[in-house]
Amino acid sequence: MKVLLSGYYGYGNFGDELMRLSMEDFFKKYKIDYTLALAKSVSRDTISRFNIFELIGSIFDSDALVYGGGGLLQDITSSKSFLYYAATINIALIFKKPVILFGNSLGPIRKSYNRHILRSILRNKRVYLFARDIVSFNYAKRLNPNTVLSCDPAVRFLKAITELPEKKFDLILIPRKVENIEKYIILKEYFQNIIVCPTQESDLSTSSLVSKNLGAHLFDQPNDTEGVLRNILASKFIITERFHPALVGAYFGIPFISLENSKAERFFKKYTKSKKPFAKDLIGIEERILALKQEPLYLKEILDKEADESFKKLYSLLIKLKSFHG
Repeated sequence: MKVLLSGYYGYGNFGDELMRLSMEDFFKKYKIDYTLALAKSVSRDTISRFNIFELIGSIFDSDALVYGGGGLLQDITSSKSFLYYAATINIALIFKKPVILFGNSLGPIRKSYNRHILRSILRNKRVYLFARDIVSFNYAKRLNPNTVLSCDPAVRFLKAITELPEKKFDLILIPRKVENIEKYIILKEYFQNIIVCPTQESDLSTSSLVSKNLGAHLFDQPNDTEGVLRNILASKFIITERFHPALVGAYFGIPFISLENSKAERFFKKYTKSKKPFAKDLIGIEERILALKQEPLYLKEILDKEADESFKKLYSLLIKLKSFHG
């Protein structure tokens, strides 16, 4: 069995790189041959996802296309990005290759034409969706029986961590939006030793300004996935505008407040009814901090179980597809 593994890989985005590492570990452990699509080719086992000839050739030579996690099929970030992923899927389907969307979320989709494209993809019997949130699962299940509720692939990587670093910071702050820069000043009232840690390159300038305003430490290497993870694990509290730092917090029982909102709320809806870890702004921040410190969300056991079951289903599906096409 040979697969083409693709996603938003090769850009140093913390969450996407965690998912990539998890997927690669899985394929290596079970001796599944794979080619990795990156922003640019770096070895014989990789291709540039923007080189149309390499992309088509790799899809043709593979037994399946696997998208390994993330919110790829949405047009809030970029309609061009949505159309790229949708086009790649359709190329695979033209070649009659199965497409596995593992640990993916769907939407939001703003444009009606893009919604039509998404529905067309999901209705194809060669598409298999492992939805990481209930909203995506409920939507897709009506269109495609090959839909199951799944884990976020990054959990597999987190499960391998057996030793946690010493707590060095009272708070790790992961900013994103420029308009929040001044609002974060209030955090000085509740935390002393703060580190500001962007999780992708585009957030670095905002993070630099936030750290200056707060007189906080700045981790200025967002492409260092393991370094970002170490800083999160070395912190007593997390406030984040990105999704995966919240997932890390929930996995290890580190109290967090997610200001990312939609993606995080959709994901955690499976595990908790509490609204305390999710906020649109910093209003009432003191009450949230106190409540979450006393009772942090701790989901390691349930996330591990879900990840084990999801990756077993993925392996079974790959074996089934190999025997069917083999």
